Amino acid sequence: MAPRKGSSLGGFFSSKSKRGAARRGAAEAGAGGGKGLRPEGALAWIHVSNSAESLGVPELIERLRDARDDVAVLVTTAERDTDDLLASRLPGDTIVEPVPASTTVDVARFLERWRPDVCVWADNRFDPTLIAAADEAGVPLFLVDARVPGRTGWRWLPGMRRALLRRFDFVIAVDAAAAEGLAGLGVPADRIEACGFLQEGTAPLPCSSAERDSVAEVLAARPVWLAAGVSGAEVGIVIDAHRQAMRRAHRLLLIVAPQDPGDGPALATRLDEEGWVTALRSQDDEPGPEVEVFVADVPDELGLWYRLSPIALMGGSLAGTGKDRVQNPYEAAALGSAVLYGPHLGLWRESFERLRSVGAARAVSDVESLTRAVEFLLAPDVVAKMATAAWEVTTSGAEATDRAVALVLDALDTRGV
Repeated sequence: MAPRKGSSLGGFFSSKSKRGAARRGAAEAGAGGGKGLRPEGALAWIHVSNSAESLGVPELIERLRDARDDVAVLVTTAERDTDDLLASRLPGDTIVEPVPASTTVDVARFLERWRPDVCVWADNRFDPTLIAAADEAGVPLFLVDARVPGRTGWRWLPGMRRALLRRFDFVIAVDAAAAEGLAGLGVPADRIEACGFLQEGTAPLPCSSAERDSVAEVLAARPVWLAAGVSGAEVGIVIDAHRQAMRRAHRLLLIVAPQDPGDGPALATRLDEEGWVTALRSQDDEPGPEVEVFVADVPDELGLWYRLSPIALMGGSLAGTGKDRVQNPYEAAALGSAVLYGPHLGLWRESFERLRSVGAARAVSDVESLTRAVEFLLAPDVVAKMATAAWEVTTSGAEATDRAVALVLDALDTRGV
């Protein structure tokens, strides 16, 4: 699609550079402060409202980077107190800063400084000044996660609402009802599609298929549950719950992946001294039929253990403040694990709540509730239902993300960057 003409800012968007240089300068720009220069090359601008409404943005960025690793990404947010939280979820070289004030001068300075090549607007609240200026500067605009803006502060400006919607080159609506409502507000039929929300979470963690098959053969259909990324403060709770759950299922195996893999040998020694039959992954032990607790202390193997464990407790959420190192629940959900989580949700609060709302996750708080949850999920039909719900959540937005990536790439190709 060709850039639109007629703006005094249009000249800012004509520069071209070679691929491979786009990320240069992104690290200097930093998160939130906006102290650096625009990175060279292609720049994709993504605008979000806040961290709660941006769960699909990390996946979108990752997918863009997979397709074109030279694209730099600027994310603006409407709620300044969420900048740090949002930045912590994004790839490290993503530039994050507050959206400019809605004045002609501030918007012009923003566009002059960043010269974005494309904009993905992932906020159901609209800034008329910013959207109009970007459109007039020839920036392709794509609206995603779009709903009918009935309660977004627009009721007093129905004419502006219609005019602003027409400025978007394409609209990805969350469902057919939203698409119909947006079409009724003036979005042309050939510029709107119902694809759902952007995909939340991350692509499935990798693992060796041969390794998975080998360990699965050793497990021989034993009931298994996983404590992923548990801290030292959580180990006692997890072990006590396992002890109680084994009274109901004596063949039950607990896989413990410590938050710090280096703690594995000491943890195995501690459990040995407490009378548990343990095995240690870093020593090439196997979770044979006699093993009660398997310490999975080799880094970067959670993809393997999530695939083998239908139940997964998210470490970091059960004890402590939860401000950092709480396991990403979507990593488990994407691989078919029913998710258990404690009261300390940290950076993943919205993700846990989203999974819980569709029956894919269950909250626990102590030994007793964790024991009950594990025992409840030992029923194959119950855990299968939760795992299916988890998988559906993590894959339901794939179509919307695919469409958004295609739109951005097409726009960049058209602009020759």
